[in-house]
Amino acid sequence: MPGRIQILPEEISQTIAAGEVVERPASVVKELMENAIDAGSSEIIVELKMGGLKLIRVYDNGEGIDPEDVPLALQRYATSKIKRAEDLYAIHTLGFRGEALPSIASVSKVTIKTRVPLSISGTKAICEGGEIKSISEIGCPIGTEVEVKNLFYNVPVKRKFLKSIRSELHYSLNHFLRLSLSHPSISFKFIHDGRILHEHPKTDSSLVRIEAILGREMTNQLQRCVLEDGEIRILGFTSLPSISKGSADGMYLYVNQRFVKDRMIYKAILESYRHVLPTGKFPIVILFLTLPPFAVDVNVHPTKAEVRFRDPERVFHAVIGVLRSVHDQTLPFTEGVVEKEIKSRISHLPFAQWEKGDVIPVVREAFAPEWQVGEKISYRILGQVQGTYILCEGEEGLIFIDQHAAHERILFHQYKNQYETKSIVSERFLIPIPMELSTEESFILDSHLEELKSMGFEIDPIGERLYALRSKPSLIDRKDPKEMVREILDELSILRRGGEAIETILVTLACHSAIRGNFVLRREEMEALVESLSPFHLSATCPHGRPIFFLLPRDELTRQFKRK
Repeated sequence: MPGRIQILPEEISQTIAAGEVVERPASVVKELMENAIDAGSSEIIVELKMGGLKLIRVYDNGEGIDPEDVPLALQRYATSKIKRAEDLYAIHTLGFRGEALPSIASVSKVTIKTRVPLSISGTKAICEGGEIKSISEIGCPIGTEVEVKNLFYNVPVKRKFLKSIRSELHYSLNHFLRLSLSHPSISFKFIHDGRILHEHPKTDSSLVRIEAILGREMTNQLQRCVLEDGEIRILGFTSLPSISKGSADGMYLYVNQRFVKDRMIYKAILESYRHVLPTGKFPIVILFLTLPPFAVDVNVHPTKAEVRFRDPERVFHAVIGVLRSVHDQTLPFTEGVVEKEIKSRISHLPFAQWEKGDVIPVVREAFAPEWQVGEKISYRILGQVQGTYILCEGEEGLIFIDQHAAHERILFHQYKNQYETKSIVSERFLIPIPMELSTEESFILDSHLEELKSMGFEIDPIGERLYALRSKPSLIDRKDPKEMVREILDELSILRRGGEAIETILVTLACHSAIRGNFVLRREEMEALVESLSPFHLSATCPHGRPIFFLLPRDELTRQFKRK
């Protein structure tokens, strides 16, 4: 039937466009702050009332808007930042779509006061529901003030979806802090119901701004990371394994100073922390990626929260590389220069001196290990706590060592070395062990048969989801090798990238071969275990990311007993 397809009226199309850009008060805060930053402001003030439901006001001291351009700024697709189609692929600013102001104005009551430099007066514009009510001359300071009242007053169904004042305020604060974090050269102030909640003076140091937002304690746990690879530049700060969060809200990602939520970069960060942080824990990471504008497409989403890279694989590996370089400075994953740096950094620790070539102990439950203990010892082992922690006394204080985490890390490096030198020996069973797996387990096993074989497991399919386990690596003495294979498959099931399969197998073998907690050690066993930890920094963790050491400084002990 003809006539079923119709052109939407302008007021409806504007409302749809507004819904793409303006989801809640926080969306308005973000868009207006980005416009203020693009205007070259050195000072930005954000003021909210009732979480932004009643009022959102953003002041800036930027370049302002020319009087003749004010009406155009309230029209859709009007912008000063795009002249040609090619400009869409060479964006240098935070805002560019020409939708923010008209979208905001279509669902609220907006008043704009603006003045450009060298002008003795400014311009005031009032717009309600997308309709310009008046434009007049006014006295005002250089810059722009945008006042947004009664958001969604004309779209009540949209207003019903908003949350409490506290929640909406939280969303707006998130955008405010993200933008403040990436622009330390601008001073920012956030006011809510007449009370200043945040105030950040401008600074030349990114770290000063990070400390102002994240706090000194957290900032002290961050390590600087830098990478320059052709057109890709990365500057950032990443946390040591000793600090983490239960969610990903501690990861701040910026591409050309634009805050983004990019799944690929998130994935790269989590990959770099795999076996450094335990499952369910997330690092604190602040990364600033700089690429040529033509290498990034920011015209992917109306809110510009997502981007598309011209060469995503290269960016992915660059992020992993720069973060792992930080890990290598605190964990001896590699030998050579990094290893020498680690040895020099731990020279002050109250552990025995370590020389390359010392035998790393292999401690197994119910087995007498063969150890070679060094003669130069600068620590004193006091004993075991709860059969789980080894307590040492050194020059700096008391050091508690988690014996399972410590031995797991040692075995991981030992097994990794055997794998890399192809010295793993298989132990063949006289009678193959049959295994029946689930569909998912079978799929995972079939996908990783070669990796398992390289680690000493010989497994042959003998029927539908039936397998014969013919050998296991001799480096483990697990009584039930079939259960060990199942545990490896379980770990492989959550593997994010195929290239990490070997590392996952190594971690699982090390975990289940290491001494457990609540297992009493002889003194010589404790001495050998501690001796082997000499090359590890105090921030070292087990392959799952749990800490190995806990240092109780001598000064803290003195303070607790009020001897100072």
